[in-house]
Amino acid sequence: MAFSPLFILEVVILFSFIVTGIFMFVPKKDETVHKIFFALAIMLGILVTVIDATSMPLDFAVQIIMAWLGLVPSAVAVIIAVAKGKPNTLSKFLVLLTTVYGALGYLVIF
Repeated sequence: MAFSPLFILEVVILFSFIVTGIFMFVPKKDETVHKIFFALAIMLGILVTVIDATSMPLDFAVQIIMAWLGLVPSAVAVIIAVAKGKPNTLSKFLVLLTTVYGALGYLVIF
């Protein structure tokens, strides 16, 4: 059984997010490190969502809309992080939720 290139890309992105997620939640003295990993996690979440939404045929309009709605937690996380001045645990969890939702949407649900 051969895997599609899109599936392999999705797995590589998810592996990258696992590493990013670990470093995002590990306490460090430098807040800049948290902000960098937070931004990287947001970008990976957006990438997973774009792959999820654009890999479906146009007949699946409801599933495509549901895939794009997966970006809502990341938008809320950015608003929380900007309001607080730094990413807190809730905003990091919301970014994690976006990536998990996008991955499950591509791999399982849709």
